[in-house]
Amino acid sequence: MKYLVSLLLWLITILKCTYQTNFSIAIIGSGIGGTSCAYFLKEIFNDFVEVDIYEGNKIGGRLATVTMNDGYEYETGGAVLHIRNKYMSDFVSDFGLKKRMELFNNQLLGIHNGINFDFVENSSEMINVIKMLWQYGYKVKHLQNFVDNMLEKFEKIYQLQSNGKSFDTVNDLLSAMDPSFVHYLNVSVKEAFLKTESLPETLIQDIVQASLRVNYGQNTGVHEFVGSVSMAGMDGSLWAVKGGNKRVAEKLLEKSKARLIHENVTEIINNNNSYTLLTNTEKNATYDYVVFAAPLSQNQKIPINFTNLPVKLNIVGRYHQTVSTLIAGELKRERFSPLSDNSASFTVISTNESDFYNSISNVEGVDETGKSNVWKIFSQQPLSNNQIDELFFSTKEVKVVNWLAYPHYEVPTKPRSFHIANRLYHINAIEWAASAMEMSCIGAKNVALLIKKHLQNNTQNETSQWSHKEL
Repeated sequence: MKYLVSLLLWLITILKCTYQTNFSIAIIGSGIGGTSCAYFLKEIFNDFVEVDIYEGNKIGGRLATVTMNDGYEYETGGAVLHIRNKYMSDFVSDFGLKKRMELFNNQLLGIHNGINFDFVENSSEMINVIKMLWQYGYKVKHLQNFVDNMLEKFEKIYQLQSNGKSFDTVNDLLSAMDPSFVHYLNVSVKEAFLKTESLPETLIQDIVQASLRVNYGQNTGVHEFVGSVSMAGMDGSLWAVKGGNKRVAEKLLEKSKARLIHENVTEIINNNNSYTLLTNTEKNATYDYVVFAAPLSQNQKIPINFTNLPVKLNIVGRYHQTVSTLIAGELKRERFSPLSDNSASFTVISTNESDFYNSISNVEGVDETGKSNVWKIFSQQPLSNNQIDELFFSTKEVKVVNWLAYPHYEVPTKPRSFHIANRLYHINAIEWAASAMEMSCIGAKNVALLIKKHLQNNTQNETSQWSHKEL
């Protein structure tokens, strides 16, 4: 009899969790984190959840393009993905989108120290291997093995999330992949690679510094985890979405059936078991849960007031400014000799933090089209006319996008939580481990699973109270 009662209570719990009604969630931000969270919530709760996404700008957030006068679109935000990024790969496949593969296949890379080139890529892969070994020794292979090993550990998260495992903090999530990852947050990549991995300083200064300058606009003082993620993007196994990476966010929004509200949220009011959102047009709505899918930092562009929170909202750290400048014009190619002597298309990464640019790259349009004279320049500050004249003989068009692109990483890393308060969550907490499209998807899935866990716990408590009264 006891067994039958327990079974009945278990069935009631499952049914109530599965068919919960009057259940609403607000997501603030329609970037890859916000839209993928809406999609994951739809997968978990089917049609028994109503999701509203608040977005004052364009769908996709930091996944964005601009159209040049040649009529083609070019990426200005998150531009590349790794071949082992499971969620983004699955989305592209499931939604009938197409990949742009081998993005830099016909392009040569040069690493510049502000005076001359420390390394210039050759069109022959064999010659490149010989050059790397000659310049940096066999520790190059050790670095590659380290990154491969890290990616294998990283991929454990997919099985954990498939099994419904969720984590309150970023440290807990990383530790579930591998306990060593938490240590990575509290040591600089330079110190770790020098002392623990015994890599030569020249390899760290040239290759690791180059990867961080082009990917995060920062240096080898960042923590080891983000430095390792950055290095994973240097192995050439990169791709992008045809039509622009923002197409994934657009499809996620469509498939999730979430309602898009073109408003900026200005205030979030805690009502104990619900939240009321106020917008810039003085509209308001109340939800059972709120998911913050945008940066919470000292320098966020649109601040939001939090009212009646039972805990102090500890906003620490700032986001790093990166300026993306697209220029159609005639580059002064002799400035980059000998790299420019051997290739019509190339990328230059500067490891010198005194240079006014991080990288200069010849880019194609998001539809694998566009003219060969369009260049994308990453810099810390907007380029002056004099700086542009230093690089170009003439320009036909200049377009500038100024991003708060990713956190400014420091050591040690302060702990971040996905769970701000009861029923209030923050996807972008994961960016303080590493900012990347795939990381946002992982953070989004984790938040969706945390909401599922919260609902199950509440339902079980209600069922337990009911059974105690009845029995």
